[in-house]
Amino acid sequence: MVQEFLSSGTLNLVYASVVFVSFIFALFSLLGAEAGNGLDFDADADAGIDFINISPFALAMFGAFFGLTGLVTRLWLDMDTIPSVLWSVSVGLVVGAVAQGLFVYVLSPTKSSHYSLSTDAAGREAEVIITVPGSGLGTIAFDNVSGRVTLGARSATGRQIKNGQFVRIERVTGRVAVVRPLDEA
Repeated sequence: MVQEFLSSGTLNLVYASVVFVSFIFALFSLLGAEAGNGLDFDADADAGIDFINISPFALAMFGAFFGLTGLVTRLWLDMDTIPSVLWSVSVGLVVGAVAQGLFVYVLSPTKSSHYSLSTDAAGREAEVIITVPGSGLGTIAFDNVSGRVTLGARSATGRQIKNGQFVRIERVTGRVAVVRPLDEA
């Protein structure tokens, strides 16, 4: 089998490499999903280009099925290069599209706990659960669709905000919100 694999050409190595890279990419996507917003960036903010949001899951599924189909068509079905590539791309696109559909319609942001704090928390009302000192850090909490969210908080006014008061979140940087009491908002 290994001898047959190595003797059948470079295309098989490409297919195998795509399967391997897709597997590693899927692992990193799964393990890194909860790591936070450390690698988030807004690529289309200044360019005016609207990128399509393709889930890492869909990309990994495309790569895996592209590579697996290619290996099956070359090693077991003895297809030539062009039909093998056409089948691989077709199967990869179909499976990737189904995975993207699953991501968009089943695991959509309205049903998922993954969201951007910097955009979704701004403007929300929250409760101070640990007093926010005038020049230090306290803690606030609010509810969203996935449960209770707690963040560090700094006062926008420079004055202390006591435990139990309600505030409006002005902006969030990392896991720290800048807040203002509701009576001043």
